[in-house]
Amino acid sequence: MTITEKNINNFAIISLQGILNASSAPKLKSHFEQSPEGVSVVIDLEKVEFIDSSGLGVLVGIARKKKASSAVLKLANLNDRVKKVFEITQAYTLFDIYDDVTAAAIE
Repeated sequence: MTITEKNINNFAIISLQGILNASSAPKLKSHFEQSPEGVSVVIDLEKVEFIDSSGLGVLVGIARKKKASSAVLKLANLNDRVKKVFEITQAYTLFDIYDDVTAAAIE
């Protein structure tokens, strides 16, 4: 999995590309452990080919840490494969989900 980061409107925009599963989830978790806690984040999932329960678990953990530090985590660009996982697991109820990064990067 590839992780890239940029900033828009005081949000860190994290773009993921590849597979978010048990083998790649620790990489994403480590990325967030090394970033400042109080920064709000948008995770762009447009190029995520697959997500499993480990990937979902990391996203939930990041959301909890952001909330505890008075920041937010928003998700954007869920493609059909990722959206289906969120619908089946009802994980969409746990996150603020946007159709595009620009809409998400507004406080």
